[in-house]
Amino acid sequence: MPLHLLGKKSWNVYNADNIARVRRDEAAAKAKEEAEEQRMQEVDAERRLAILRGEAPPPLAPVEAPEDEPRPRDRDAGPAGRERKKRKRAGEDDTEFELRVAKERADVLETANDTLRKSTSSAPIVDSAGHIDLFGEERKQGRHLKNEEAEKEAAKKKKELEDQYTMRFSNAAGRDGLVGPWYAASGAITELEPPSKDAWGNEDPGRKKRDAERIVSNDPLALMKMGASRVRQVKKERQNFEAERQRELEQLRKEEKRKRKERHERWRRDQKRR
Repeated sequence: MPLHLLGKKSWNVYNADNIARVRRDEAAAKAKEEAEEQRMQEVDAERRLAILRGEAPPPLAPVEAPEDEPRPRDRDAGPAGRERKKRKRAGEDDTEFELRVAKERADVLETANDTLRKSTSSAPIVDSAGHIDLFGEERKQGRHLKNEEAEKEAAKKKKELEDQYTMRFSNAAGRDGLVGPWYAASGAITELEPPSKDAWGNEDPGRKKRDAERIVSNDPLALMKMGASRVRQVKKERQNFEAERQRELEQLRKEEKRKRKERHERWRRDQKRR
């Protein structure tokens, strides 16, 4: 009879105690990670606020805090005054030991954060008017007025330099687009008319007509109108052809009817003679 001893082994990964221990380890690691992230965010916020105030930012805290506060020559200290590795307490397993160490480290980090939260400057955040001023009133001292003429001259030179390689909406019509577009003045339309001379400078009276025909031939709307007119013309020609055909058929029917009538009359006369 086989013996089922696997569930009794302490190293069995499916043992209830081992599963609970793994869950406790994961919870402890997650809590440690969240505490470290919160600490980094608070330190970063303190440094940014100090920079905005114009003060020296506080030094960064070490990433790995000491496992325990140093105590001179205690029972946990080494022969050279160094901190010894933490040990388990009586009746304490691995998970409880890790949780205790993580809690002690979190307490040390919290103490360091409380120290960093303390203000390092006596400058008030609220000014005399009751507004929040992150830079402080002492930053307003020593300001001097700028030379307006020099500023205008510098701005003008900067604009001229930018106009050489920058396209502005005001200059969309060309370099002299500020004077107005070509369609704003009536006299400008005559300048856009096509010349009446050929490539050799000779008078060519038919050039305007050819240009107009070329423009019309390239115009989609003109092509559509031309096609519609041709369709109407073809339809009209078909109607005329059908009407002419009907007239010819009518004439043929009348002629056939007349011939039959004549034959009938001759036949009757012949019968009477007999």
